[in-house]
Amino acid sequence: MRFPKLTVFIFILALASCDKSPTDREKSYSKTGVAVTASQSIPALPTSGSGTLDIEYTPVAKTLNYKITWSNLTDSVLALRINGPSPAGYNSINTSFTGANPTYATTTPHLVVQEFTAATTTNQTKSLYGKNGSYSGSLFIDGVKVKEEMLMEGLYYFTIHTKTTIPAPATPPTSLAYRWIGELRAQIIIK
Repeated sequence: MRFPKLTVFIFILALASCDKSPTDREKSYSKTGVAVTASQSIPALPTSGSGTLDIEYTPVAKTLNYKITWSNLTDSVLALRINGPSPAGYNSINTSFTGANPTYATTTPHLVVQEFTAATTTNQTKSLYGKNGSYSGSLFIDGVKVKEEMLMEGLYYFTIHTKTTIPAPATPPTSLAYRWIGELRAQIIIK
């Protein structure tokens, strides 16, 4: 009858020696103060606007929470977008993009995974936010449209699109670069 006591002792010893550190799935990743700049936009646009991005990703919940702030933009914000997949220095290109409605605030050559616009069919230049502001939100990492492995590799990015039109002699699409490409950009870097 000593065998059960020995088994219980070994079991208790095994439990006591278990590593209590969280697994990668239980960790939460966060970054604060990620730069939001015009120099990250492709092509880079001439603006003194800037901002920051604070992000947190929890793999168990499959949720990316974020807060993006901006200041000194050339005009009011028409759209905020999360785009991708694409590494820093490159745009994610929507191959079906035709630019058919060049004045629409919702027009963009990027592949968009989440978008917030104030535009309607009757007013395509309605402002969403002012030249200075912030927005907080979340993005569900569904594994189909937005993939966790691509998020962890930094292949998604924010763009802030403004009303600004580059003056003549520029013509669309060049004159609408702020609306189409985004005045500011920030790569979402988790690690």
